[in-house]
Amino acid sequence: MLKKYLEGALDDLHQLISITEQDITDISDANHIPIFERISGKDKLVQTFETKKKLIDQQINKAVQRNPSAGIDGVLDEIEKGHLTSLRESLLKLKDVNRRYARLVVSVGTFYSALLEKVIPTEMEGYETVVKQSASFLEIKG
Repeated sequence: MLKKYLEGALDDLHQLISITEQDITDISDANHIPIFERISGKDKLVQTFETKKKLIDQQINKAVQRNPSAGIDGVLDEIEKGHLTSLRESLLKLKDVNRRYARLVVSVGTFYSALLEKVIPTEMEGYETVVKQSASFLEIKG
């Protein structure tokens, strides 16, 4: 059962990495709509990964409790150990891919915020942002 959960978690991570790499490509190409369309799928993958991770933890804890003197290395076979190593490597790769994606998101967000500020200048009054001057070129004249 543990192998099944490990393989499922690895599959979820590989899918998340692939989707995030596609997001990086799309944001670099200013193709934002597909990114938003993939958000719910990514959320579901994260949830299923978290569920599988909890099941993995439970299975390992049960195995260690059945044979406490063996330790974790003694209760896992080579395939399970290999899957855990792959899981760690995939998590590190996902972290790196997410970091690259986050940098792009921040850059694009900063660009759009600066552009919006130039088009519609605002200022802070207390905790509220208010328009500094009338943006007359945006008004509809009938």
